[in-house]
Amino acid sequence: MFVSLPRIALALRCLLVASGAALLVSACLGGGDNSSKATTSSATTTTATTPTGTAVNPSAANAPWYASLQAFEHYDSGRSHVFPKARFGGSFTGSNTVSLVRSSQGAYPSGYNMSYLNANAAFIQGGSYGNVKNSIGPFVAKVNPTTLKPVWYTQLRNTQQAKEWDYPGAMAIMDDGFIYVVSGYRIFKVDPANGNVVKTLELPTQVHMQTNYPTTPPTYSSTSTDDAANTSYNGINALPDGTIVVKSLYRVAGCTMNGPQALLNCPNARNVPASNLMSVDPDTMKIIDNITLPAFAGARPTITRYKGVDYVYLLEKTSNAVRYSVRDGKFTLDTSWTPAAVPYPNQMTGASLIVMNDWIVGATNSVPAAGALTMFAVNQGDASRIFRLQPYVNDKVPPLLSKAFAKAADGKQAVSWAGMSLEADPENGLFYGVETLARKVAAFKLTSTGITPVWTKTQTTTEWATLIGPKDRRVWVGTDIPGAEIPGQNKTETVVFRDAANGRELARSGKVPQMTQGSAIQPGYGGSVFFPVATGTLIKVTPSPK
Repeated sequence: MFVSLPRIALALRCLLVASGAALLVSACLGGGDNSSKATTSSATTTTATTPTGTAVNPSAANAPWYASLQAFEHYDSGRSHVFPKARFGGSFTGSNTVSLVRSSQGAYPSGYNMSYLNANAAFIQGGSYGNVKNSIGPFVAKVNPTTLKPVWYTQLRNTQQAKEWDYPGAMAIMDDGFIYVVSGYRIFKVDPANGNVVKTLELPTQVHMQTNYPTTPPTYSSTSTDDAANTSYNGINALPDGTIVVKSLYRVAGCTMNGPQALLNCPNARNVPASNLMSVDPDTMKIIDNITLPAFAGARPTITRYKGVDYVYLLEKTSNAVRYSVRDGKFTLDTSWTPAAVPYPNQMTGASLIVMNDWIVGATNSVPAAGALTMFAVNQGDASRIFRLQPYVNDKVPPLLSKAFAKAADGKQAVSWAGMSLEADPENGLFYGVETLARKVAAFKLTSTGITPVWTKTQTTTEWATLIGPKDRRVWVGTDIPGAEIPGQNKTETVVFRDAANGRELARSGKVPQMTQGSAIQPGYGGSVFFPVATGTLIKVTPSPK
């Protein structure tokens, strides 16, 4: 475990502030937003050991993330998607109305996720959908949460000029108060006060290419090859002590498609190298450990501490859940925990695993599949204890979608697609999932005998859901694509708020343009949420009683 002297000094300074130095409170919390004019810059490295005007809160229960409403894309390292400090601005018992406030058009191209220091210090990261207009590479920006105007805007990398794959990573604010952005094969450490890049770490791009494609299981060359133009580290996570964990995935060599579509539409898209898993010290921005996984792993790493041990959970191949214990930043494969893969036919690879108390939950078919989606739950203490359920197997795919996805499953008729991970609410014992092609969203619980549906509603989404509010007033927030539009090709959608306990609809917005696909409704302060439009508009969505 490491805790740097700057972190300790900052913590002491904030304790002094809390004791009565009132004039310094805003500095400890990240400062107010007094700027009305944005500053725009490209990524230039500065020297800093602490972010300007920001201090850590090491007592935060959600370590190592900053103690704000949202610092990490899924709130906690276990990827629950529960944001307990956010709240629903409408009524649980009466009718609600939903207001929309828009930024200027194209202000934040393909905005992906947001993070906060406080209610006045909001940040957005995006630009990594190279197939979307005006997305030229990753940026990070500070947003005025009232006007939605940029306060500062930093273009971190121009992937068009560099001729590199532009694919979404993520942004997070750790308890040292810095913004960390992962995109392509770089980690950027950014000062939230001004957008200056404090340090950039280039991650390894040497890979071992497949030698027997399309034969399975794949074998890999013993000789490494540089594959920088096709390398992306898709997302950021971290251990409680602050150690950053990232994992690579690849676009097939020779393909020039950009954004997530490259993973599906490049010829021979699965002819890619095995993924790398690595740990990074955020203070020194140096790699601690780097291992090559035995196979391609598409989903982002999930982290939890179980019985005193830090674990990184990954989904390899189609549905092989694995975990690595981590000590002093070094990975060790836990060979005692080897749950069986999903045994059903025509399954496709799943999204990230989610921590649900003593269980790890997940689902297959993050890309269109010819077989019904399978949910599974594996006990962290005993990998032989597995529950499985195909909850949508009897739900018919509407004719419009059946026709549109007639050859989407490797040339076969697709009957299932859920491009996002599950969401879990450990406090209430519920978790949530989606079947896009059957137009369903649903809640489930774990019992002593298996996975049991709690509620199911008709709603079409291609995005993660967001859970906001305290335990007894939890609200499920997601998107809904109109029935006449094809998911993934849709032009519009609406924002839907549901009582997370029973699925009852509480509020619904008017139509808004298509969200950045693969993103989610972003929680906000004051009862609002934010909707990142693919083409760059940011929409503030606020439900309130009629």
